[in-house]
Amino acid sequence: MEKSIKSELIGVFAYDEDCKTFKASNGEILWTLNIRNELVDKNEMIKRAEKLFTFLEKFEQKAKIAITEKLINYKNDFWPEYDEDDENLNWDAVDAGEYDITKEEFAEAITLYAIEIRADDIYCEYYDGDLFGGHRIHAYFDNDYKLLNADV
Repeated sequence: MEKSIKSELIGVFAYDEDCKTFKASNGEILWTLNIRNELVDKNEMIKRAEKLFTFLEKFEQKAKIAITEKLINYKNDFWPEYDEDDENLNWDAVDAGEYDITKEEFAEAITLYAIEIRADDIYCEYYDGDLFGGHRIHAYFDNDYKLLNADV
């Protein structure tokens, strides 16, 4: 097994034998090529990663919107921005949604941390901007960059 793969766009992917992946760090994003499936073509994986890299900013914008749409109700319903034990809490304001985070605030808060190119999909991990108490957001996209699922 080769120990590294060079991408002109992303950099050098080093082989991690324990995880059976190639990893590269480009700025603040960790890139991974998951080759656990013996049938995957490493060259095809690099091409997919480089293609995504070329329009990463546009992908991020669309991904954040899709993730927001998927998780905003969960955020506002189960991770409130108020103290439920506060004796002076205005429950009418709570019911009116005055404490809810907006879609814009949600999308602005999350930050892409890692991208993993896998055989059948793309996995992305996001810092939650403390929307969910510091838990990471896990997002799964098909190879056409459409959100399949997102969870915390």
